[in-house]
Amino acid sequence: MAAKVKLTITEGPAAGRKFEFSSHDSFVFGRMPECHVKFPDDHAVSRHHFILEACPPKASLRDLGSLNGTFVNSVKWGGRDDDETPEQAARRIYPIVDLVDGDEIKVGKTRIAVAVEDDPSEERVSAGIEPGALSELSPEELFAFVFGDAKTAGLLQIPGYRIEKEIGRGGFGAVYRARRVSDGAAVAIKVMLSHAAASQNAILQFKREMEVHSQLNHPNIVPYLERGSHEGAFFFVMKLCDGGSLFDLMNRNGGPLSVTQLMPHALEALEGLAHAHAKGFVHRDIKPGNILIHQGKAMIADFGLAKSFHLTGLSGPRSLTGDTAGTPVFMPPEQIMNFKQVKPTSDVFSVGATIYFALTGAFPFDFPPKRDPMDVVLNDAVVPIRKRLAGIPEPLATKIDRSVTKSAGSRFKDAGEFLDAIRREIRS
Repeated sequence: MAAKVKLTITEGPAAGRKFEFSSHDSFVFGRMPECHVKFPDDHAVSRHHFILEACPPKASLRDLGSLNGTFVNSVKWGGRDDDETPEQAARRIYPIVDLVDGDEIKVGKTRIAVAVEDDPSEERVSAGIEPGALSELSPEELFAFVFGDAKTAGLLQIPGYRIEKEIGRGGFGAVYRARRVSDGAAVAIKVMLSHAAASQNAILQFKREMEVHSQLNHPNIVPYLERGSHEGAFFFVMKLCDGGSLFDLMNRNGGPLSVTQLMPHALEALEGLAHAHAKGFVHRDIKPGNILIHQGKAMIADFGLAKSFHLTGLSGPRSLTGDTAGTPVFMPPEQIMNFKQVKPTSDVFSVGATIYFALTGAFPFDFPPKRDPMDVVLNDAVVPIRKRLAGIPEPLATKIDRSVTKSAGSRFKDAGEFLDAIRREIRS
């Protein structure tokens, strides 16, 4: 029996409807047509009221900036209290609650019963770390947690490699510069920690997924040289890119790049992404930090990591709803709404948002400091790039604006179509 999270609407206009999750997935409740459960006539319900993230047997709920809040077992999450000013309420932008078997969710006229079933026969490997705690570890503590207590020159070693220094860190892992002992070659090693008690099946599925993604072979995709795992932690040895990331290039430039500086790298990144899309792969996490520069050429990194880590449940029950999800500044709306059904056009949005950011230093959405960023992505309009950068050629601006439109059906269908459109523009 696989672990499951079940939702049953027990009261309200949709009473009797049931939803069951046996793998990592999301569920959005609100008034808008794209919501999984929609109540256009219940004015106590906001446009996108809450998102529930299931990672069986765990689940969590995040209120999406609703006016009236979301009640779990009669406790209010989000919304505004009677004695609160709007400014005070706005400061509480991440009202998140973990759900357990027997909880009840109430919004407006609707009540939802939560049931959680675990599989006692399924052995799980505990990660031994709470979600979000990874970002608080020093490099030494991270390696001590993953690989034990043996140290060399103050840093722990992966067999066959000599760790030199940390060069990056994100919500689920850290990246280190290292030397391969056999030949002294410089490499990058990414260590990812499971944020959930990982089942053996999930670990095997993750390894199978990454084996498939490792077959992507293109000069604009960073290859995986070696992979391994230990006690719920996974490490990936990759080519070390000597120019850092696109974000590093912006920092060295002192700010946004010019069209002349950026477009060769944008075309190279689109070449790699187009190759992957033609092979049926979706990245799911394109951003400036995942476009690396090596010997003057752009390469896309971390292909398959986000997809495989999330969909096998290793990212834990708060990869969308929790603080570890970060600000979704390069994420299209449908990636929030349809967590499992992300398509190449979603990557088009993310790479378009990355190009937009590299040229302007701003994001396609305005993110006010007192708004939940997911609420912004779901409900606000994209700012046309010429409002950020008036001097950009209008035909190029039109292509970039099309790539980041909120409607997935109005974007380029994949990176290859986006690449061809920009190439035609540059040649004309």
